[in-house]
This record gives sequence, structure tokens and C-alpha cells, in this order.
Amino acid sequence: MLSILDYRCVVALHEERNFVRAADVLGVSQPALTARLRRIEEELDVKLFERGRRGADPTPAGNAFTDAARRIIEMAERSVEVARDADRGLGQHLRIGMTQIAAVQVVVPILKAFREENPFARVRLTEGISAGLETQIEQNLIDLAFLHPPIHQSGLSEHHLLSQRLAKYDATASPRERPPTIRYTRKDAPVLVAEIDRHEPRGVDADALAEVDTALGAIVLSHAGYGPFVVPQGFPSPFIKTESCVDAYPLEMELGTSIVWRSLDRRPMVTAFLEICRRS
Repeated sequence: MLSILDYRCVVALHEERNFVRAADVLGVSQPALTARLRRIEEELDVKLFERGRRGADPTPAGNAFTDAARRIIEMAERSVEVARDADRGLGQHLRIGMTQIAAVQVVVPILKAFREENPFARVRLTEGISAGLETQIEQNLIDLAFLHPPIHQSGLSEHHLLSQRLAKYDATASPRERPPTIRYTRKDAPVLVAEIDRHEPRGVDADALAEVDTALGAIVLSHAGYGPFVVPQGFPSPFIKTESCVDAYPLEMELGTSIVWRSLDRRPMVTAFLEICRRS
């Protein structure tokens, strides 16, 4: 049976692609690392790395094993953290993700209600884009997230919280020289990009001067003269107010926001958080 150190050795070698550097990271000798990897491969009956003059290149099996090893290490570290928290009289640790838009819309009142009902629960908040947060939930890197559907990963559930109409804002100083709409990356916001394409006569893929993956990035680039941007109507930025834009008009589309979690995760802390989301 493999140990946590075995998993750490594979991850270090996968990241460094070199036995000497990986051994330095782990604080072991290079021969000891080589011998350990040989034993791991013999136990698995699978070759994880191809050895060469330049170091070690992971095989397809090595890539797959490393992905799983990272999750195992994360869960092991988390179990230690949970035990120590319990020993100190603290509650469970809940890992929550959110997009910038969801943070403005719903996160604060829900977290406030959760804290009032679970004063000893510990919370770790992560900001990201919908696609990335969805992957993190699936990989057990976070427990749940406020993001924008549709969801694509299998094994996830969602509860719709609200929908908000989108609007296009323009902070460009000269409307006559207005560039095409700032584009969100298609893989991160496919529905939003399709809607922007529909409102742009020539589309945005070929003509857009700027690309972003967050609403704040779109606002910043617009104020720098890169073109108009699309966000939920009245979206307030903590740094730049949409009210200062020279032009704005609503679009015939709404952006939904949901709370998403692993369908099989029925831990009491997750259930308690979801109940507060449903009441909201």
C-alpha cells in the first residue's frame, strides 16, 4: 500500500521533471527517490515516468496518477486540519468559491446568515471564474461555489439563486472611435460570449481588441479605452462605478447565478449552508 510520502514523491517529480531537483524539494537523496519510484512502479505494475538525459517525462499513466495523488494529498492535509480544529473546539472548515459577479449579488448576506447560525465554522473563500470553480468542486478542491450556469461537470448539483438582466456599458471617451465590445473568453463564459456575438454585427472574435475572464477586468479595460463591456445591469465595481460610463443599454438576456456542489456530498456543514442558500 502506498504512503503519503509515495504520493508526494510522484507529484514532486512530475512538477520538477528532474530527479535531482525533485529530491531537493523533498529533502531526500536522489538515489533514495529513484529507488522509491521504482518500488512504486513495481507495486502498481505501471510505468509512471520515462527516464532520459533531460530528466523524467511523465507517461499518460503518470499524468493520471499525479492528478489523483494531488487530491489524496489535499484530503490527507485537510483531515489533519479538521482534527486540530476539533481539538481546539472549532467547527468544520467549509471551502467556498465565488465569481466576482456572484460576490456582489448574493454572497455577503448568505455568508452573514451562515455565520450567525454556525459561529464556530471556519470558512475559506476562493475567487474564480465559473468554469474553473466548477472543476475545483469536481476535483474536491472546494466544497461548493457561487457561479453562473449551465454546469458541465458530471456529479454536480445546483440550486438557482437569481437571474439578472445584462447591460452593455461604455467608458470610451470618444463614441465615434468606439472599438468592438471587450470579449470574455469563450471557454469560461460561452453563453455570455454568444450573446455578445449576437449583438455585434461582425461578432467579437475577429475584431475585439481585448479579452478578459472577469467583470472587473472588463471594466478596467473599458476605462482604458479598449471598448464597451457587458455585465449585469447596475453592476457595482469597488474601484470603478458603472454610473460613470458614457453610454449604457440593456440586452435581451439574463445571467443566472446558482450555488453548486457535489451531488453525493451530504455532510452536515454543506447541508446547513445549502439550506441557508435555499431560504435566500
